[in-house]
Amino acid sequence: MALTRRELTDAVERAIGALAPVYRGAAAESDLYEAALLTIAVQASEAAGGTCLITNDGRTQSSLLTFRRSPGNLWLGDFTHVVVNFPDTPRRLEIHLGVYVVGGSKVPHECDVAVIDQEEAERSRQGLVHPRRPKLVASIEAKHYAASPGIGIGRAFIGLSAELGQAKCTLAFPARRSSSVAALLAARPSECFDELVPNGPAAQRLRSHLDQRIRNWIARG
Repeated sequence: MALTRRELTDAVERAIGALAPVYRGAAAESDLYEAALLTIAVQASEAAGGTCLITNDGRTQSSLLTFRRSPGNLWLGDFTHVVVNFPDTPRRLEIHLGVYVVGGSKVPHECDVAVIDQEEAERSRQGLVHPRRPKLVASIEAKHYAASPGIGIGRAFIGLSAELGQAKCTLAFPARRSSSVAALLAARPSECFDELVPNGPAAQRLRSHLDQRIRNWIARG
């Protein structure tokens, strides 16, 4: 079953700080689920050796967190995101909720959670353009469903993965996957994490998966 709003709110606040009252009151459970998945990406970044700054302006620590509740352009609004520094390299990452990334067909697609090379995020802000697929390190497609997503969602995820890079894309939801969705996705390079709730076994597997993606990005220089 999907987590309740209270459980999701508690999970996000425990992991990354206090939610701004305006966001706490307006956010749907699906918004909070995406925020909970962002915390997993933050934990993966820390496991890979990163130091994370949770910020609204890119420079200072945020005491109140406000995330996007609908798809948006990375360069618009002072929304909460995460800047990650790593030792022994000047390279940095940013982690965002609900931003568009341009895929292989040059069409922008929403990423519920996007881990992006910071140079590309800066390019996006300065040029008022969407980040590009080659600079996307990892993405998570979130489905806060009480039952398994249907075969149509599975097919749509395969299409999204083809656009953004199959090895970069993961699908996450709190329900147990159906046998049809499991069979559809089993042979794909993209990963599917079902029964994913904060602090559960699937959350740990996703953390490990993202940790390795980030380590590989660092190693490629």
